[in-house]
Amino acid sequence: VFLVFACLIRIFLRHHIAMADEDEIVGASVAGAGAETAPEDTQTDSGALSGLQGLLADSGLLKAYASECHIASRKVNPLVERCLLEAAEAKKDTFYVEAPGNDKRAFTSRIGDEDLLILSKVFYVASPFLCRLDLSYNLIGDDGAKYLASLMGPRAEALSSLQLRSNAIGPEGCQALCEVLRSTPLKRFDISMNPLGKEGGLMLVSLVQRSPNLLELFMGDTEADIDVLVSLAAVLRRHPSQLAVLDVQNPRISTLQEDHTVHLGKMMRSNTKITELYLGKQRMRDEGARQLVDFLLENKVLRVLDLRCNELGAVSAYCLGTLLAHGSQLVSLNLSCNRIGEKNNVDGAKALAEGLVHNSHLEHLDLNHNELCGQALSLLGESLQHSTKLVSLRLFHNHWDQPSSYLFHTLLTGRSKGVPLKADFRTSEVDQQIHISKLEVDR
Repeated sequence: VFLVFACLIRIFLRHHIAMADEDEIVGASVAGAGAETAPEDTQTDSGALSGLQGLLADSGLLKAYASECHIASRKVNPLVERCLLEAAEAKKDTFYVEAPGNDKRAFTSRIGDEDLLILSKVFYVASPFLCRLDLSYNLIGDDGAKYLASLMGPRAEALSSLQLRSNAIGPEGCQALCEVLRSTPLKRFDISMNPLGKEGGLMLVSLVQRSPNLLELFMGDTEADIDVLVSLAAVLRRHPSQLAVLDVQNPRISTLQEDHTVHLGKMMRSNTKITELYLGKQRMRDEGARQLVDFLLENKVLRVLDLRCNELGAVSAYCLGTLLAHGSQLVSLNLSCNRIGEKNNVDGAKALAEGLVHNSHLEHLDLNHNELCGQALSLLGESLQHSTKLVSLRLFHNHWDQPSSYLFHTLLTGRSKGVPLKADFRTSEVDQQIHISKLEVDR
């Protein structure tokens, strides 16, 4: 009896164990089916937040940036933080970063090389969506420029504007940037006020030659020499380019021959794209200005010409007056900080006045710091009575007398009834005397 009872128990246990194994297999199959469908659900959720918004969701990119700053013991730049928050709110396909170091909010957290290392790590995944980057007036050196180059590269397919004005980038950093910028759709590049020297300047020339989409280049105050200017003029003359704005102010010119002015003039004679040309602090004298104007007489596309802080005298003013009188398309002319009225000379002012009378395009004229005497100012004032196109005039920093002051007092009062003339000074009558006072205007 005992043996029979033991056999029955064994049969019962075998049957129970088999049923339990079958339940486990069925449960595992259901779990497997759920695991197979789970990625589809996850993919659906990530698809709803794909692209840039997926990176910005729940402040993910901002949190990653703050975390990396904490690890490296660096301050979070408030301007970078603000840009990320605005990008999350805008919900667009691209975003921008504007963090200039001269902003009062970033005065104690300017971006240096260590900060760019952090940005290059955090923003690498978002670089295809970056359309504008402004890191002007910071503390970026060659190492920082290399980190920035690694951030951009071929991935920066939406980058159209890069501003690195007033940093400490040298030739090495410039080379790293130029190598990667050739593969981007960059349209505006501002690297002015960086110590690039001749080597870095020639790299920028090569960038212009190999970047057909580049529209604006600002390379003033980069310690470029005459070789850089001549090479740039040759490239723009021989190779097709879409460049419309060119700033080459304050190069290192050690010669008095003004060969660079001739090369730039020849380039402008045949160039049909450049509309804004900035040639301040070029050590240009009367002969150089004469040759430049001879070439510009054949140019009908230039709209802005900036010749500030040169050594232009009455002869230069006469040539420019001739340019204005012969169908020039200039809209803005800056001649500030020259010597047109030196030693009470009025010939230059007279030539400019005659040019204004026959010109129907010029809207902005700057003649500050030219030592213009009262008679010269009066000649300009008389011409403005016949020129209604001019809307902006800067003339305060000259030698005023009562006749010239009264003339402009009448002129400004009369023009206010028609098209107003926006000047950098105002006139007021006190005790039957006309006084000239400075008026702050937008640059």
